[in-house]
Amino acid sequence: MIRRDRLERAHKCVAGEALLSAGQSQRQVAGALGVARSTWQDWQQGVSHQAVPVALAAFVATPEGVRWLQRIVVAAQFVITLRGGAGVRMVCEFLELSGLSAFVAASYGTQQALNVALEETVVAVSGEQRNTLSVGMAPRQVTVCEDETFHPAICLVALEVVSGFIFLEQYAENRSAATWSQALGTALAGLPIEVIQGVSDEAKALRRHIQGDCDAHHSPDLFHGQQEVSKATSLHLARQLKQAESHVAAAQASWEAERAAELAYWRQPRRPRGRPPGFAQRIQAAVEELTRAEAEREQAQTRQCEARTLIRALGELYSPLFIANWPSAAHRGSCPALRGGLEATASACRCRGSAHPRARASCQGTASDHPIPCHRGLFLRHGAD
Repeated sequence: MIRRDRLERAHKCVAGEALLSAGQSQRQVAGALGVARSTWQDWQQGVSHQAVPVALAAFVATPEGVRWLQRIVVAAQFVITLRGGAGVRMVCEFLELSGLSAFVAASYGTQQALNVALEETVVAVSGEQRNTLSVGMAPRQVTVCEDETFHPAICLVALEVVSGFIFLEQYAENRSAATWSQALGTALAGLPIEVIQGVSDEAKALRRHIQGDCDAHHSPDLFHGQQEVSKATSLHLARQLKQAESHVAAAQASWEAERAAELAYWRQPRRPRGRPPGFAQRIQAAVEELTRAEAEREQAQTRQCEARTLIRALGELYSPLFIANWPSAAHRGSCPALRGGLEATASACRCRGSAHPRARASCQGTASDHPIPCHRGLFLRHGAD
C-alpha cells in the first residue's frame, strides 16, 4: 500500500478539483492523479472535525494550510523541548489545548518520534553551519568552562563563557587530562580560536589540561569559591549564634529564679522573714545580663545573615560579564569591588576569643600573600603586574 504524506495529498486534491471543474469525470481525475478512484473519493469526503470552524478545516486541507500546521508543530517541539527543556508530553498537551489535535496526531509516540528526528536534524545542521561559518571567522581568544556530567557514562562538556556556545559535549571512557585535551582539540579543529583561560573545579586533571596542555590560565568556578568561604565561616557563625542563644536561656533562667525567690520570700509569714535581701539589685542585675545576652544574640544573627548575603553577592562580582567590575590597565591584578566584598565578608565573620583555625584565617582579611579573584575569574596576587 502506498502511503502519501499530507502535503502531497493536499497538492493532488487541489489539482483534482481543478480537473473536475474542467468537466472531467472522477475516473479520469483519478487516472490523471495516479491514484485509485476509491482513494480519490475518500479524499473528497475529507475528515469530519467536530468543534472546528469550517473555514479553518478547509484551510488546513490546502498545501498552504499543511505547511502552516507543520511549522506550528515543529516550532512547538523546538521551543518546548529543545529551548525550554520540557518534555514531549508538554507538546502533546499544547496540541490538545490549542485544538490542533483535531488536525495532527497528539499521541506521545508520534510526537516522540518527531522529537528524535528534530534533534538529529539540529545536530546535522549545526555541523554544516560550523564548517560554513568557520571559513570567514575572525581569530578570537576565548574562555571555556569545563566540567563532567554522568548520564549514564562520563560526558565531557565545554562551553564558551560569554556566548554560552557549547564547543564540546562528548562521552568518554575517563576524565583524565589527556582525554580532555584530545576531546577539546578535536572540537576546536578548524576554528580560529585560542583558549586563553579555562574555568572549572579544582580537579587535578582539569587543572593540568588547562594549564599544561592548553597553556592557559585556570580560574576556579564560582560555586567552589563560595563553598570554601562558606565552609570557613558558616560553622563558626552558627557556633556564635548557638552560644548566644545559650547565654540568653541562662540569663532568662537567672532572672526568673530571682523573681521566684522574691515572690517566695514575701509569701512567708511576716515574723520569721527577717531583713529582706536586696532583691531589687539582684533582679536589676539579672535584667541587665539578659539584655546583654539578647543583644549578643541579635548581633550573631545579623552577622550570620550578613555573611550569607555577602557570599551570594560574590556571584555578581566574580563574573566576566559585568564590565564595570573589570579593573583598568593601571590597576591590573586587583579588583576593588571583589576585594571589598571579601573584606566585608571577613568583617562580618570577625572572631572574638578562641575560634576555629579556618574561621580565624578567614577573619584576617585579604593579606598580601593571599590570591585575590580578579575580573574574568583571574586569581592574581596583590601588586601583581
